[in-house]
Amino acid sequence: MVRKKTPFRRVMFALGISLICFFILIPFYFMVHVSLKADYDPNKMTFSDFTIRNYLEIFGLIQSSETEFFGDEIIRANLEPVLKRIDELEERTASIEVYTRYVHDVQLKAKEKELRDIVDLVIDFSGIDVTDREEFIENSLVPGTEEASIIEENMKTIFSANDVKRFTDLRAEVDNALSEEALAAGFEKAKAQLKLFEAQKTKILEERASEFPFLKYLRNSLIFAGISALISLFVAILGAYAFSRLRFKGRGLVQRSVLFVYLFGGTVIMVPLYQMAVKLGILSTPFGTGVYLIMVYVIQTLPVSLYMLGNYFRTIPFSIEEAAIIDGCSRVQAIFKIVIPLSLPAIVTVYIYAFMIGWNEYLFASAFLGLKSYKDLFTLPIGLNAFSGSAHAVWGRLMSASVVSAIPIIIIFTLMQKYLTSGFTAGGVKE
Repeated sequence: MVRKKTPFRRVMFALGISLICFFILIPFYFMVHVSLKADYDPNKMTFSDFTIRNYLEIFGLIQSSETEFFGDEIIRANLEPVLKRIDELEERTASIEVYTRYVHDVQLKAKEKELRDIVDLVIDFSGIDVTDREEFIENSLVPGTEEASIIEENMKTIFSANDVKRFTDLRAEVDNALSEEALAAGFEKAKAQLKLFEAQKTKILEERASEFPFLKYLRNSLIFAGISALISLFVAILGAYAFSRLRFKGRGLVQRSVLFVYLFGGTVIMVPLYQMAVKLGILSTPFGTGVYLIMVYVIQTLPVSLYMLGNYFRTIPFSIEEAAIIDGCSRVQAIFKIVIPLSLPAIVTVYIYAFMIGWNEYLFASAFLGLKSYKDLFTLPIGLNAFSGSAHAVWGRLMSASVVSAIPIIIIFTLMQKYLTSGFTAGGVKE
């Protein structure tokens, strides 16, 4: 009997739809809107043009220079600290005489002040009775004096051994700060720092906002997720058929232990998997790393794929296969001509499930690809994360890429919706 829709039920239904829109759809719209507007400059273009520009940028259809996209303010904000540090180091390393004056006037005074502060602290905490505090502090900075011995003894009761060693090392640095060896070593270190900051300046100027290989990341994600899902599905079909049709010793134990791998989270098995790959030399090449990552994805998805397909294969009458075998089909032919066509809804469901795991996976990809810096193999989750942490992160473009990354999953669900609905409801009612 079909119940009529009462006014109360209509109100509750409308309220439920409204709550779904409020808590899911509307916040998602504002998230996209605000993220795209984060880099929006109303003096340059309209918001709609800016949004379209973000999407064109991630597909490489147009390119923007630093000044066009970011504006002079952001370039200046990125470069100012680096340029200031370069100017300081250039002035400091102009000559050894200039560096010596810097050490005497700046570094030495800063270290002497730090030593005096430590001695002051020891005097206050230990309650040392001194007649002339300034003279006592001055003498305590000279190794071997009576005042220095008093300070060192009291420091041992107040500070740790590392702190005492830090004090003595700092005092030795002050004593030897103007020696030829210390000045030469410090001068070379300052010139090395200057080269590092110049390299950083060059890197900031060479990086462009358009250098976000979104299409490459999209392709890599499709390859890793698609291949791993196909392998997992093929192995799951054969394994599930064996569990549901064949009789062999230990079948029940093996079948029940398939899901045992899910007792361990990804963070637990990531370290041993990584160490095993390093010791075998698999991660030494990009190709080996990519193949190993696909294997890891298969390991992640195979247990549940076996479990889902095994349960579905049991709903298919064995009499159909027997009839095919009587007609001359082999066991393998029966699988591909009878079982697979009848199980198409479940197979599609399992494939989408395995594909989504590989598509959204971040932990293993960041460990195997990120630690080895194989940027040409970066998947979308790693690429988006790396782009968001760079000095040239554009939140509008980042949000556009995130929205586009959901399109393949939407397309797959749209094209295979009829198989999914059949797969979810099959076997629910005994006929």
